[in-house]
Amino acid sequence: MKHLFATVLFFLLVAVSEAAKPKPFMFVPKDATEPMPVALWLQGYRGYSPLGPMPGEAAESMQKLADALGAVILGFPATTDLGDDTQQWSEEPVADHAYIQDRLKTLTAGLKVDLTRVGLFGFSQGAMVAADLATLYPESYRGAILMSPGGMGAPKAAERRLPVHATQVYFCFCGAEEHQGNVGLTKAYAQHLEKGLGAHVTLKLYEGVSKHTRPPDFMTQFPTWMGAILKPEEKH
Repeated sequence: MKHLFATVLFFLLVAVSEAAKPKPFMFVPKDATEPMPVALWLQGYRGYSPLGPMPGEAAESMQKLADALGAVILGFPATTDLGDDTQQWSEEPVADHAYIQDRLKTLTAGLKVDLTRVGLFGFSQGAMVAADLATLYPESYRGAILMSPGGMGAPKAAERRLPVHATQVYFCFCGAEEHQGNVGLTKAYAQHLEKGLGAHVTLKLYEGVSKHTRPPDFMTQFPTWMGAILKPEEKH
């Protein structure tokens, strides 16, 4: 019944006109090897911007990250419209995953991309959703960058360890002085992802940082973090 409800919810969500939502953003790397992997942005609560994932950063700066990474950087509004031109994730994994897969395939239809190499990166509610979806659908997502995770409801990460979880890579970041709910959830995800599911995990709490925002070194370190998530599988 729960799965049926989520499926119905998804169709209701996609039935809403995409024209009513802000436009997606996409940065396609220059001279990249095709097919290209995809770094997919998941917004925080009411926090989507068609300009990109980093407030105040120019499009040229995000293009340089895409070029350095050799991957398409893509973002679009979350599933649920709140009636004031802002959105949030439903936090229902089946619905959010179906919506993301639909938008991902539609928006990259004209590009040569490798949809077996998709990494998520999210902030706040988007970080929680990224962690839950990457663990529940590891065949669709190589891992995720979790930045100050938090949400409206409880986390819904996978409980059962699968062999594919051992191939995933996660980065869990938060300001050490942020709200204890965000700090605690960051630590809890890191422990569950590593000890519970067997994934490769890097945990970092930024000393002296109390503002609920992206890591201070995001613009310099993002290609390294996401590159570790999207690297091609080793052939034996």
